[in-house]
Amino acid sequence: MDGVFVNTEPIVFSVFRRVFAPLNIPLTDEYQYKFVGHPFDKNMDDIRNDFGVDIRTEEIRRRFNEIYKQVFTNARIDAQPGFWRIIDLARQRKMPTALCTTSSRHHVDVVFAKIGERAPLAPETAFQAVVTGDDVTHKKPHPEPYLTAAGKIAAAPENCLVIEDSLSGIRSARAAGCFCIALRQPYNERLDLSMANAVVDNLGEALLVIKDQLLHELDH
Repeated sequence: MDGVFVNTEPIVFSVFRRVFAPLNIPLTDEYQYKFVGHPFDKNMDDIRNDFGVDIRTEEIRRRFNEIYKQVFTNARIDAQPGFWRIIDLARQRKMPTALCTTSSRHHVDVVFAKIGERAPLAPETAFQAVVTGDDVTHKKPHPEPYLTAAGKIAAAPENCLVIEDSLSGIRSARAAGCFCIALRQPYNERLDLSMANAVVDNLGEALLVIKDQLLHELDH
């Protein structure tokens, strides 16, 4: 969701910095790039290991949510450029869409409410299914999230087109058997995304790949 549907990663990075500043742990954007696509608990484990500190995950989570709510309330959040064009195409072709994210259900609800203030379509109706980190036992890079999403929209995984911005998400989608489009972002520009079926720089390019795949299916 973050980085594909919306670009809230800069907000998340700033909140993490504020949470850990009193502990004298400098979380630069470059360091936090590896957080993308991974659950909160794993991010906390990385900080423990990398900085040699003893932190309590639930205490950090509570503080993070407090600051995040404050920052998010005053932030302007819009869907990524090109996102609604992809949704329009899916609706025209009667293709069901699903949101598959490591984020919590609460976080998804907050983002939906914020996006809905200016969106041409209510996010709740843009997706026929939503799979969050709360809904699965094994999170990305395990295939369970995308297998669950495919099941919810009654689609075979091999017939699903996925857009991802993280290595864990790409691995999850490919392990599930989906066609995966990797979206380049500043935080993944140095990563090898070749595991994806296609790599694009923006959602406009992703739309072209999707259209090409649909034409390919018609030819067969």
